[in-house]
Amino acid sequence: MAAAMLTITGRGKTQRLEPNKECTIIGRSPRCDVFIESRDVSREHARIFQDPFGRWIVEDLGSSNGIFINGKRMEASAVLPGEPVVIGSFALSITPSLDQQIKRDDSIKITANITTGGFEAEIISGKDKPAEALSGPFLERFEKIVERLSELASPSALYPEVCRYLAQGPKAVAAVLRLPERAEPIPERPDIVACHFGDAQDDAAAQNTGAFVPPRLAFRVSGHVLDAVRSSGEAAMVKTVYSADIEVTWTAVDAHSPRALICAPLGDVSKVGDLLYLDIPIGQTPQTSPEQMFDFVRAVSRQVIYTRKSLILMQAKAERSLFDHELSLAQKIQLKLAPAIPRDVSGVDLAVHYKPVMWVGGDYCDLWSLADGRLAFAVGRVCDMGLPAAVVLSSLRILLRTTMSFCDELSEVMKHVNSHLIQDLPKETSVTLFLGVFDPAKGNLDYVNASQLQPLIVQPRGAVGPLGQANDSVLGIRDMIFQTKRHNINKDERLLVFTDGITKAKSPNGDQFGLKGLTYILKTAGDHSASKTIDSLTRAVADFRQMLPQNRDNTLLCCNCIG
Repeated sequence: MAAAMLTITGRGKTQRLEPNKECTIIGRSPRCDVFIESRDVSREHARIFQDPFGRWIVEDLGSSNGIFINGKRMEASAVLPGEPVVIGSFALSITPSLDQQIKRDDSIKITANITTGGFEAEIISGKDKPAEALSGPFLERFEKIVERLSELASPSALYPEVCRYLAQGPKAVAAVLRLPERAEPIPERPDIVACHFGDAQDDAAAQNTGAFVPPRLAFRVSGHVLDAVRSSGEAAMVKTVYSADIEVTWTAVDAHSPRALICAPLGDVSKVGDLLYLDIPIGQTPQTSPEQMFDFVRAVSRQVIYTRKSLILMQAKAERSLFDHELSLAQKIQLKLAPAIPRDVSGVDLAVHYKPVMWVGGDYCDLWSLADGRLAFAVGRVCDMGLPAAVVLSSLRILLRTTMSFCDELSEVMKHVNSHLIQDLPKETSVTLFLGVFDPAKGNLDYVNASQLQPLIVQPRGAVGPLGQANDSVLGIRDMIFQTKRHNINKDERLLVFTDGITKAKSPNGDQFGLKGLTYILKTAGDHSASKTIDSLTRAVADFRQMLPQNRDNTLLCCNCIG
């Protein structure tokens, strides 16, 4: 299956390329992945990357003229398939693969398996016969089928509709066959994706009147014709006239009438591909010829290819619009949960960095003051994404704050929260969480760590060490045991709590920032306030990623004991 394509048009030129899923940089600098030589494009104007849901994100890199979608300037946005994004005097769009396979029509009813047969006959190839313009009844038929195909609402209806239209006459059969890659032999029984017999309506009428309906024989196809189409990539035809001395073995629709076999590719058949296969009587209408029918089927096959791409793109846009709406709701929920530093807490210097990714990755951070003046805070992560993660985050916030209002023992708080959270968690979803309560007057930190990354304690002279031990207990699993621990934070010591969006940040060569990088920055940054510590770390992570986008939620909480 072909990958998505990025198309850039402007000033009479068009560029097409396959975008890198991790990051594609667009700009005026020759070092960019996509070079646009224009003064209204910044040196590094925008980047494109794919999120975990397969959506393509376009993000402005601080350009002068910005990026515009539907006339609105955007900092970053997911773009619909084929939706234009304006950059200066250029427009770009990302189109997904339009060669997707259409699902098999489940209504196919054939009384015997399809089989291939061989025979000696002259094969007329479209490679040797240039297509001629349609005229007369064939032009009228083509215009009608184009009109009917334009009314279809989904790709799954395309092949059945084409087969029904082409096999309108009695004793005619039309099918769409799916063949394996060209390197593999043609199977004895090719896969039938769609099929229609022209006498199907007659059979139904006969059944309603009680008339005898003979069983339908096997639908046979010519292996030679299939091989000719697959090897050349062009349509092929066999025309023959029945005589009593020749046994017609490639069809059992009617063995006593002149017939024609026509097969046309529906796209690239070098890989797994679909072919339109037609077995029809010929010579019944004097003003038509097999050659005219051949041109007609070729024109229909081209129209089917075009219609299939249009329907796939239309379906992709519709599905994406619904999904984007769901993620938009999730983003609104998560933004309402953005942490705010309490104003009524003294004796402590606090700073928070909380930057979710566009698709809601599941980081959780909250700070609030308790009635006795202590500071409560929680940092964690929901092992899910999108709307399910946002719903869990909202429930977690309510559960924690409510439980902390009547329970002082943190292990009991976690146990109570876990018992309620289990009832609403989606299947196979869990939550890691660090819950702490800090008393600025005494310097005491009580905490429970439920499998969240170990926080770091930074000494005044730069020594860095982990807080506590790793814990395997997580929220979302029954019968978990949580333990409350205590640590005394001395004056001018700093506590840093973080999520794996920091440590798992990647560089262009695939390295991770890691705990090693985090520790190095803390050791070399010097004795700073909480806000300066956060600023140093976020800059270091951004510099480490270079031009790569943020691919996980980033959360940092720094707490300085100032006595």
